[in-house]
Amino acid sequence: MAKAPKAKTKVVKVNFHEQLILNKWLWSKFNPNRLEGMKQQLDHPQFEGIEHEGDNAGQTKFFSVISNTLFNKQVVDIDVLRRYDLNIVKHWQKITEKRNEIEGHVLNLKYFQYLSLLFTELYLDQYFHHQADMLNELNIELEQYNDDQKIDADQFQQYLPEDLNKIGYWNATGSGKTLLMHVNILQYLDYFQHQNGDSTYPDQIILLTPNEGLSEQHLQELTDSGFQATLFDKQKSRNSLYRDEIQIIDMNKLSDSDGDKTVATMSLEGKNLVLIDEGHRGTSSSAGAWMERRDILTKDGFSFEYSATFGQAVSKADNVYKRFEDAKKQKAKMLYGVAINKLTEEQKKNIQLDELEQQKYRREALREVYAKSILFDYSYKYFYADGYGKEVNILNMKEYHEDDERNLYLTACLLSFYQQQYLFKKNQAKLAKFNIEKPLWVFVGNKVNDDDSDILAIVKFLADFLDASRKSKVIGWLHDLITNTSRLVDPKGNNIFANRFAPLYGQNATELYQDILKSFFNATTNQRLNVVRITANKGELRLQVGENTPFAVINVGDEKGLYDNCDESSKTHYLNARTDDFAESLFPTLNNDDSETHLLIGSRKFTEGWSSWRVSTMGLLNMGSGEGAQIIQLFGRGVRLKGENFSLKRTPREIYSKAEYKGLHLDLMQTINIFGLRADYMEKFRDYLNDEGIILNQDLVTLDFPTNKIKAQRLKTLTLKDGY
Repeated sequence: MAKAPKAKTKVVKVNFHEQLILNKWLWSKFNPNRLEGMKQQLDHPQFEGIEHEGDNAGQTKFFSVISNTLFNKQVVDIDVLRRYDLNIVKHWQKITEKRNEIEGHVLNLKYFQYLSLLFTELYLDQYFHHQADMLNELNIELEQYNDDQKIDADQFQQYLPEDLNKIGYWNATGSGKTLLMHVNILQYLDYFQHQNGDSTYPDQIILLTPNEGLSEQHLQELTDSGFQATLFDKQKSRNSLYRDEIQIIDMNKLSDSDGDKTVATMSLEGKNLVLIDEGHRGTSSSAGAWMERRDILTKDGFSFEYSATFGQAVSKADNVYKRFEDAKKQKAKMLYGVAINKLTEEQKKNIQLDELEQQKYRREALREVYAKSILFDYSYKYFYADGYGKEVNILNMKEYHEDDERNLYLTACLLSFYQQQYLFKKNQAKLAKFNIEKPLWVFVGNKVNDDDSDILAIVKFLADFLDASRKSKVIGWLHDLITNTSRLVDPKGNNIFANRFAPLYGQNATELYQDILKSFFNATTNQRLNVVRITANKGELRLQVGENTPFAVINVGDEKGLYDNCDESSKTHYLNARTDDFAESLFPTLNNDDSETHLLIGSRKFTEGWSSWRVSTMGLLNMGSGEGAQIIQLFGRGVRLKGENFSLKRTPREIYSKAEYKGLHLDLMQTINIFGLRADYMEKFRDYLNDEGIILNQDLVTLDFPTNKIKAQRLKTLTLKDGY
């Protein structure tokens, strides 16, 4: 009798969070030995700040909790912890002295920030004073991990001494990693100078960023923290810098040789302190070259790396074992034209990797590199679960066939944003208690100047909204949206926008249209949309109705090409295109309290290098799966929230549902609405949230709906894909 074929065993990839060897080792030094346990102990407002009296005066209140409730339960000696804590206080006070004046209140560490810095203190102490012992303990931790793995492809090689000068921080965007970086600089210098002398410094202190915009932002942030910093200038010699001056370099300027806009990485090697922001940028197709350059900068020094998206960066990466095996297979094919299992013993010797090849493939084994170097994990799943940041509401229109379908959807997006504007204006005084910022709508497109430019599509939509000949149709759409009349329905006939506009119920649609003109467009009557190119500011266009105050700014790389396309579109749409030689840039004013700019439109150009508390609604157009890390970066900027008492947390339901707050609609004001339009990545993004184990609010809707034509209806009906 024939045997039934064996069922194939599905190989499940180990969750990256469970592979963080360095993080596991550090947690083993504490009790509780997991983030969730420490959260229960420390995540309370009364434990933030500094003790001013008693035996622990000058220490953090976090330390008091640790020493009082967990005394004799820590692996680390309590006096050593006390020293670590005093170091953290010293460094934190130094970087926040000027910031406290700017902000008008005292900045206190959150529990997860404190733990991150405490782990750094412990690591640096071990690195400078007990490195051999630490290396041994890490390899014991690694062996325990390997013993639990069923296949070689999930195991890691032992730590080598040269692995120890690189540590990483997996922190959600909005969790304050910039301030942690600044403390890390002082922490490293403290231990470095204790070992080498008070007047000694690393050869260079270098901050690597992914683009010029982020470099400019870091320059301001470092200045606010009291550091001396400068944007890198290849014409300057090292001797012209102050010993503690931080050089900020756009990593795209690093190359193998000097060029007009690049610098040879070898010219910067030395005993450097290197800080790397958004390290995921180096894990693209050019990962090998980037990692090699990073190693040149750091091999004789030390590096701190920061990213919100390490998980995405390593999702398709391998460990060292797999990289070695793949490399040997390639050599077998190249040298002998056969698979590795068909080689003779002598031939197998010839495909072994030499030392340089091993170094190369170790660098490229990103999953193992980061699993062994991430010191602290406070990625988005922890950030969200702890109540930090805004609630999330996601909708994605997978496809449309006519402009009216798109414009109806975008009208709902605009109405969603206007609703936040309406509530903010109506309740501004009461919302101040919760530090709610004036709403800002951000729209990001993938294509700027193609024939089917995403940015131009948004401009045309705005022009159509203003077009008096289309006014009655738009008012009809608004009426249906605020009366719960179905326009877009799921397969069961349920209205996709049901109950989303409750605060606007009962309003007259014509009056609502007029108030949108006033509140959003800064206008009182229908006039043509003016697209104004600011010739003095490269990369910027502004949008205004007639000669009214501009309501929107467009920030793109090739503003001239977009302007020309807008000029051409003026023949068919309700818009004009003109230039202004004297107007100042609007983009830097977006965060001003008196800003009347309500919409920021751009390409991926500003997903990094820009920060704002105002973002309340996002539109994403044609963002494909290749834009994953950028979307998560942009998403991170949208979920930022100051919160009551600058807690960074959203207000719990049991608070905002009280009668005294009910009319404020805090749930809507503390939600980031994300509207995707042909944004394939939204499906990936939903998977990312699911993989992270994030259970979002029950009201969250993630929809990917194609258009389904139904002849009986005057509009296309949008239906959900099967399974949604």
